[in-house]
Amino acid sequence: KNIFHGFFTRNGGVSLGNYSTLNCSLNSDDSTNNVSKNRKIVCLYHNQKIDKLKTISQIHSNSVLVINKPSIISSTIQADALITKLPNIILGILTADCVPVLLYDHEDKIIAAVHIGWRGAKNKIIINTLEKMRSIGSSPSNVIAGIGPCIGYNSYEVGEDLLDQFVSENNKSIRYFKKFNKNKYFFNLSGFIASQLLAMKINKNNISISKHDTFKEDNEFFSHRRSLQKNEFNCGKMISTISIIKNTQ
Repeated sequence: KNIFHGFFTRNGGVSLGNYSTLNCSLNSDDSTNNVSKNRKIVCLYHNQKIDKLKTISQIHSNSVLVINKPSIISSTIQADALITKLPNIILGILTADCVPVLLYDHEDKIIAAVHIGWRGAKNKIIINTLEKMRSIGSSPSNVIAGIGPCIGYNSYEVGEDLLDQFVSENNKSIRYFKKFNKNKYFFNLSGFIASQLLAMKINKNNISISKHDTFKEDNEFFSHRRSLQKNEFNCGKMISTISIIKNTQ
């Protein structure tokens, strides 16, 4: 009751073609006017104007940005996670196979939105985010985590080189890979991220994982990997958002 949040699908917007219809990515060949209209639709869900929506230039890093003033222009800042204690600020993450994670400390009223691909997962972006939340007053025991729609375990094909990068750092990571062909594996990215949340002392009952597979569910989600397979070299991106409702702190 203290927050608005959502993992939006690709539907409900005004964009056309490969971007049909709720493409919210500014870094695409879609019409800027269409993207702006789509973002306004998202903001309407939060009962806010578009200037309250904060997104970042996502670069598959482990960098975290804390929004501590409403006037900040964040769209050109390179990072992959957003945190705020401010009410009526919408944190937004863009994905099209990568994992969107929304975090909420329900006691200290702190929210975060995190974009995680395999590089971000390996470089511990979720851990950095939780540590940054802790530095401004959060306690992991109070954090609720939602792992949103992303590429599914049996859709995310990776090579042995990627497996080696994870296993060389921690051999227990092998449990998130499943061999299906010579030198080919499926990678359970969302499961790996859940393990990082547990390692940070998030209560397992406070972690939810979406069962949706962005690669397989063409009508519901954009998918970068699916677009490449179809020789469509640019696709839209879904947005996942969270905001604190004013006067509930």
